[in-house]
Amino acid sequence: MSSGFIQIIIILVLLLIILSLLGVSLTSLFSNPILKDNLGFATRWISWLWNNYLSVPFSYIWSVFRDLIWNQFVNVMSGLKRGINPYDSIAPKLPPAQ
Repeated sequence: MSSGFIQIIIILVLLLIILSLLGVSLTSLFSNPILKDNLGFATRWISWLWNNYLSVPFSYIWSVFRDLIWNQFVNVMSGLKRGINPYDSIAPKLPPAQ
């Protein structure tokens, strides 16, 4: 967990170094009024799109995914953690060897 966080920090530092070598100033970039206006427009448009069209189908798809796949996955993983073989219930019962 912490190694992933350290990798993200290293990637961000390298990204800042690369931007600096390319001569990009983040201060001047984000103080640009045209960029602020464009980002505000994009944010409002994405919010409108999500609220009016995407939230209902996404919620439905998420609930189907959660009920059919995620909950079953969590149950199997919890069983494995407790030492329960998930294939015991579906494996054919063979007669004892003679």
